[in-house]
Amino acid sequence: MLRLLLLRHSKAVPFVGSSDSARSLTERGKADAARLGAFIAGNSGARRTKETLAIVLGKLPPGVQASVEPRLYEATNATFLRALRNLPDTAKTLLLVGHNPSIGEMACRLAATGDRSALAKMAAKFPTSALAVIDFDVDHWDEVKEGMGRLVHFATPATLGSQDD
Repeated sequence: MLRLLLLRHSKAVPFVGSSDSARSLTERGKADAARLGAFIAGNSGARRTKETLAIVLGKLPPGVQASVEPRLYEATNATFLRALRNLPDTAKTLLLVGHNPSIGEMACRLAATGDRSALAKMAAKFPTSALAVIDFDVDHWDEVKEGMGRLVHFATPATLGSQDD
């Protein structure tokens, strides 16, 4: 069995004409990322994605490895799935941090079963700092196909104690 965690980066400062990839996290985004890291421990190349990942990793056990995959920044569904299928089979649980719409769309496309309420909430909105935990009943990442995943959790800032999503 393989487990995929899809995390949308945390809340970032508004886009004001500079490079989108240079946007940093807001204080709320940093707090939401810390809550997500604690949630994950208990159960892209863009700056805001790296900041989200750094905060989340700070809450995980030592030894968790991370890498940046530039192909996922504004990836099409086909590119995202191709990158997922090329992941090493030695990793049975993977956390991918990225952007919308690709993170939210892929979560919905990959997870066909699970809690109906959670699936509906995820399809309606995949807010910043949202996390989808999807299990696949396969042994190799190259076997993963759209619709074969089971949504185990859908966590958002609101479900983890923040004021809103």
